[in-house]
Amino acid sequence: MPETEDFSAFVGTTIAPKTAPMPLEQDTIRRFVQAIMDADPVYYDEAEARRTRFGAIIAPPLYPVHAFRHPAGAPDPLAAIQRDPDSDGTEGSDAVGFGLPPIPSPFKRMLNGGNEIEFFRCLRVGETAVARPRYADVSVKHGKSGDLLLVVIETAFSTTEGDPLLINRQTLIWR
Repeated sequence: MPETEDFSAFVGTTIAPKTAPMPLEQDTIRRFVQAIMDADPVYYDEAEARRTRFGAIIAPPLYPVHAFRHPAGAPDPLAAIQRDPDSDGTEGSDAVGFGLPPIPSPFKRMLNGGNEIEFFRCLRVGETAVARPRYADVSVKHGKSGDLLLVVIETAFSTTEGDPLLINRQTLIWR
């Protein structure tokens, strides 16, 4: 890739908001907190949750990031590894960019460079999460092992009523 390749045209690219497939259900919270091994009663005990500042059962703060599941019947993204051992398993996955258009580049492998999260409030039972992704930054950096494409995706999560839940700024490193 030429050192002067400019990816700045992608900065600010956004798509229509994506709405989670269903409102948050109590059983979904149960399965999620079992998976993350967090036994805080605010996630399952109505009486205990009422005594907290939340006033009701809530999902863990990061739940909205995971509320968008791989659709039933969709191809397994890890099947790409069977076809191409150099694949990173993200082929066809909408989980990171929520459908943002791909950035054409010669890089094949993606690494998670970390997340910066700003919390506003937790999702409650009966509410539905909405994701509004955009490319916040796209740039080429020169590393020891060659050029890297750094992509920052900023996704604002809210309820369908527009109440902000969190903003996730995820840095992806393509090499």
